[in-house]
Amino acid sequence: MIAAAVVLSGTASAQTSSAASAASVVSTVPTTPSSPAPSASAPHREIRFAISSDTPTSMPGSVMRNTATDTILAHVVESLVALRADMSIGPMLADSWDISPDGKTYTFHLRHGVRFHNGQTVTAADVKWSYEYFMNPHTGFYCRRAYDGHAGAKVLGVQAPDRNTVVFSLDKPSALFLNHMTDPRCPMAVLSRDSVDTQGKWVHPVGTGPYVFSDWQPGQYVLLKPFDGYRPRKEEASGLAGTKVAHADVRFVVIPDETSQMSALMSGQIDAMNMSEQIVPPSDPRWHILSGPGADPAVLLIQNRDPLLSDVRIRRAIALAADLPGIANAVTEGRTGYNPSLVPNASALASATTKGGYVQSLPEVKRLLAEAGYRGQTITLETNRRYSHMFTMAVYLQSLLSRAGINVKLQVVEWGKQLADYRAGRFQLMAFGYTSRTDPALIYADVLGDKSRNALVQWEDPDALALLRSIAGETDDTVRAKVLAELHERMLADAPMLVLYDSPDLILVSSRLHGVTAWPMRLKRFYNVTKD
Repeated sequence: MIAAAVVLSGTASAQTSSAASAASVVSTVPTTPSSPAPSASAPHREIRFAISSDTPTSMPGSVMRNTATDTILAHVVESLVALRADMSIGPMLADSWDISPDGKTYTFHLRHGVRFHNGQTVTAADVKWSYEYFMNPHTGFYCRRAYDGHAGAKVLGVQAPDRNTVVFSLDKPSALFLNHMTDPRCPMAVLSRDSVDTQGKWVHPVGTGPYVFSDWQPGQYVLLKPFDGYRPRKEEASGLAGTKVAHADVRFVVIPDETSQMSALMSGQIDAMNMSEQIVPPSDPRWHILSGPGADPAVLLIQNRDPLLSDVRIRRAIALAADLPGIANAVTEGRTGYNPSLVPNASALASATTKGGYVQSLPEVKRLLAEAGYRGQTITLETNRRYSHMFTMAVYLQSLLSRAGINVKLQVVEWGKQLADYRAGRFQLMAFGYTSRTDPALIYADVLGDKSRNALVQWEDPDALALLRSIAGETDDTVRAKVLAELHERMLADAPMLVLYDSPDLILVSSRLHGVTAWPMRLKRFYNVTKD
């Protein structure tokens, strides 16, 4: 059993000041005159969620976006399809879609009677306009590469043969075309033309979601109000898919420091906040921790271009030297289990194969090191203190590898330097973490390749890359799951990195809220949530 110590910082006076500051920020303000009236059934109380930084934009998918942008606008805009909790694809503005036999034509059949926040009915022409708006280089859409042929199939054209039918024509089959549409970082949102002015410049999002983008005071808060004309889908809520009901106003309050956020929640000024893995609040019936499976892999990167680590026997010895399930359990305070794969355990594509990983074996470590001629050379493990889970993971790894006879030295650097070293491939071992992707194939595509061309590549295996490319146009999930399982087994054998766990989605929630749920993409959703 591995024990982890937790230290809470912050003085009482600082917490009191932070709470007072938060109280002033979340005071009620009027909505903008152009905002529709909220639903008459919505309670007067508002739900308040703390964000660590303000959104720099109100445009979905903008190159200026951040995680606050994604979280806020997930309540305001919707796409033709939506991402479920298991990261499969469900319907949203489209009730159904057909894929041509050659995989190059997607025909979407729209829901009837869906309205924008300005009251206008959504038509196929609006879908076509929205796509063409985002694909204009001047708009700064973050994911144009997913549609212009640079990072997937190229969309040759979008047609609207009637009011309720939209046809996308691709230059080649793409297994991830629908996933790209649902990417929370840059959803292919369907917007009203009123989102822009007469010169085509962005104003604010006029979407179809259960909430209206009502008031934004930069650096302070964003206020959303229920859309009275919203018609929920009938399917069970799951991720961003299914039914959505807005029960109250939602205010996203900017409070940069996590300790200040916790103080504000404990004093009743906010109702929910994201929580890091190493922060533990005092036990109290007025709040609770909501924990769910995540999809952000926490990993140990191993530089295979290093003279010592280029020997696969050394890399395998590192993989077998530590109790990886024990480290995962300790770092996350038991909130998640060991996942050795880039396929999240919560994914519909996970299998018994992807859940199988390394089993600690000190005799095998000794044999591999002797066979490789290892004589105690120092190996440096780089980490940082900004992300506590990376630091804690590195401390455990350094200790256990050293006990197994692998001379590992811990190097703690500023996060900026670590990021620069990662991007340059300038490290031996590195405690690191990736953000979640909407499909496991996307993260395999990020780590596979040739380091001579791209230093961000972590795994150089031409056969594995060819295997990944073989499912680029495959839409049968059974086939895709089988290939992903084979990729996992190849990665275990080559050990270019060790995947330890998927960072859990942790939310500190006031007991006044009911219906808050976690999900692997870690995007917070406050529709279907009520407040006492």
